[in-house]
Amino acid sequence: MCLACEEQEYFFRLWCADFLARGEMPPGVTAEDLAALGLPPPKAAAGSPAAAVAKPSAAGPFICDSPDE
Repeated sequence: MCLACEEQEYFFRLWCADFLARGEMPPGVTAEDLAALGLPPPKAAAGSPAAAVAKPSAAGPFICDSPDE
């Protein structure tokens, strides 16, 4: 597959994943198409849009462990 085709497939997967994250089916895409791309079917959005917002984890603040130079 050429680089342009790989890039097109990559962005198509991202486009589909954006719809799936909102609990919607991408327009013009079937469940078989999603299965061929290795993507799960859309999950139903639970309740309100506020319910879809991720809650912060109980873990402490982020600490970078890369060495200082």
